Amino acid sequence: MKSYLDLIGQYGRVHKKKNRITVWCIAIAVCLVTAIFGLADMAVRAQTIYQINSQGNWHLIIKNIDEEKAKLIGNRVDVAVSGWVLQGSNGILRDKPLAFVGMNEALAPEMTLVLQDGFYPQKSNEALLNNLAMKQKNISVGDTATVTLPNGEQKEYKIVGSFKDMSMLLKADTYGLVLSESGIRAIADKNFIARYYIQFKHGANMRKAIDEIKDNYHLSEDQVSENAVLLGLTGQSRNSYVMYLYRTAAVFFVMVLTAGVLMIASSFNMSVLERIQFFGLLRCLGASKKQVKKFVLTEGIHFSLNGIPIGLLLGTLILWGSCAFLKYVNPAFFGDMPLFGISWISLISGVVVGFLTVILASLSPCKRAAKVSPLSAVTGNVGQSNVLQSKRAVKTMHKRVEIAMGIHHAFVSKKNILLMTGSFAMSIILFLTFHVTVDFMHQAIQPLKPYAPDISVISGDNTTSLSEDLFEQIKNNPGVNRAYGRMFAYDIPATSTQGDGKINLISYEKNQFEWAKKQLTEGSVDEVVKEEDKVLIVYSDDLKWKKGDRIDLEFPSGEKNVEIAGILSSSPFDSAPGTQTVICSEKTFKKLTGKRGYTIIDMQMKKDASDETVSQIRNMTTSQMRFSDRRQGNKEAKTAFYTYAIFIYGFLVIIGSITVFNIINSMNVSVSSRMNQYGMMRAVGMSGKQLHRMVTAEAVTYAVCGCLTGCILGLPLHRFIFHSMITSHWGLKWQPPFVVLVFIIGITFLATFLSVIGPVKKISKMDIVNVVNAQ
Repeated sequence: MKSYLDLIGQYGRVHKKKNRITVWCIAIAVCLVTAIFGLADMAVRAQTIYQINSQGNWHLIIKNIDEEKAKLIGNRVDVAVSGWVLQGSNGILRDKPLAFVGMNEALAPEMTLVLQDGFYPQKSNEALLNNLAMKQKNISVGDTATVTLPNGEQKEYKIVGSFKDMSMLLKADTYGLVLSESGIRAIADKNFIARYYIQFKHGANMRKAIDEIKDNYHLSEDQVSENAVLLGLTGQSRNSYVMYLYRTAAVFFVMVLTAGVLMIASSFNMSVLERIQFFGLLRCLGASKKQVKKFVLTEGIHFSLNGIPIGLLLGTLILWGSCAFLKYVNPAFFGDMPLFGISWISLISGVVVGFLTVILASLSPCKRAAKVSPLSAVTGNVGQSNVLQSKRAVKTMHKRVEIAMGIHHAFVSKKNILLMTGSFAMSIILFLTFHVTVDFMHQAIQPLKPYAPDISVISGDNTTSLSEDLFEQIKNNPGVNRAYGRMFAYDIPATSTQGDGKINLISYEKNQFEWAKKQLTEGSVDEVVKEEDKVLIVYSDDLKWKKGDRIDLEFPSGEKNVEIAGILSSSPFDSAPGTQTVICSEKTFKKLTGKRGYTIIDMQMKKDASDETVSQIRNMTTSQMRFSDRRQGNKEAKTAFYTYAIFIYGFLVIIGSITVFNIINSMNVSVSSRMNQYGMMRAVGMSGKQLHRMVTAEAVTYAVCGCLTGCILGLPLHRFIFHSMITSHWGLKWQPPFVVLVFIIGITFLATFLSVIGPVKKISKMDIVNVVNAQ
């Protein structure tokens, strides 16, 4: 042995089991940090892929600029792809609405256009047609199709290829014709809108580039539209809501790092505190305080070198499992996502947290080991219990002696109770605040609401022209699981004490009122169902009306008065600025407007419903009705939901694991630091059961203090994050998360009771003399 540091290796070979536990504790902590940062990284990647595949890969749209300015912008060094997209009014292909769009070939793939057969049109008389149109109208590649242009003229196009159906076309029940840029300009009139799309290069400072483009070409805010979601995912958005999310993510980042630090610190502290006597022996052999500190720090690095690679590997395996799940759920969207992708952010975070926190965690124990006298370390009297030094006796008047001693042990050291309470509280705070993302997920993904239809039949002129007989026919179709209709009355003048305005009046039936109860933020839904003069109103940023306000509505038949019985956080409907959405029962709608029939009939299909069933329903419609197939759009929405869900629930599982391991490690540290005291208690006659009750009482004391602290600090933070992510965007009011609290507190106490089993068994099996002099 050339150096006293060689003792690290020799000690490790003799105490393989102890070292293995320490290494695995560090590995698990690094795995948790690696996995949670890796999941966040992969979530951003997955959402970026989803956003590109569903909305297009563009960052900026500019309108109302001339060709010269557009060319100069497109030639910037930080622009990857750019080009014009022209769209206009619909035409007709064999009695079917036809949407026209034109762009250059380089931009087409970035706008979610997937070519399935043939080639992209080059000449002005060449075109692509969507698959559904090719199939329904029996058109093949190479055929010539005659279409009616928006101006009424007819023109022949050679169909040179087909492209994949888009959810927006299926929803609108419209065919799509794609032309080259020269082809679209040949038919463009004043109704065609030209927009210049820009995609920046990867790694470019997009925020700076957008500002420069605005300033250099004197563009107004109305001329420029940003892809806030895609810019937000790259961290380059200034959207106020995205900025809220950035701040929220920063809070999560700090809390996750803190939890990881506590995890590793507890693990390494346990190893060092159990071997104070060993360090005392080193002092007896002539080691200086500086050498003892160096020994502990070097040993910590040695443990890190063994534990960190294992943790990185485990964390990466979790990432690969998540990526595999996404590719399996929807290969069409996430087929390009690497199955064995590497998240450098997570790997770097794991390494940095692993090394840094082990080193920091070793500072306090090594100072303690270096300060003790060699004689005290050898006799095992290091860190003699503060219980023995306490000036006040344990209060045992109203409880068992062992219970009283356990509670006393918890509070005898202020530093210890603060550290232990902080360890417990941190896990609760982290779980509480992160659970807000579950509410965010369910609010953000609108098509997955219970009322989301698969098929809709819509009045062509947006009146109540759909008969009740048609509704009954659709409802009785064996392939339809549920059908529900709505009656609409638009732009009704409204007057109240809060001011004048306009409303869109919409009727609900039984199913829709049941769904609305989940969006209710104030008031009652049942009143609207039972009473004919009560309505619901949907929250909006400019909403001035409140529950209990009465509104005067002006109809052709005369003025009617209704009362607001409740406010909903959201609805499936959009409205123009300044126009409020008001919900009433079908009976109230008929009484107010005097009209019967439906404006829209929505239906949810059975899982085994075939395309033939959809065709049957389509055949029930007339040319005065619009047929909307939303199934593909819903499938895309489910993909988004699965993407969110796998990462969000993955986060919560990892946080729950942090909670369990934190508690177990914390109790191990506490018991290990008092090992010789427990030996003395056994020596004076304490039984194994009493010892178990005493340690359990101490652990429960920490848990109670930790839960109280976690609730006191966590609930305001939960409220703040809920307001930032949800209330500010949807108006949903914060409510105390009682179910979440019960769940995490239950896990905390379960882990607490489990955490004392191992240490107590270990003490009970050891010889009393060995426990008194335990390392």
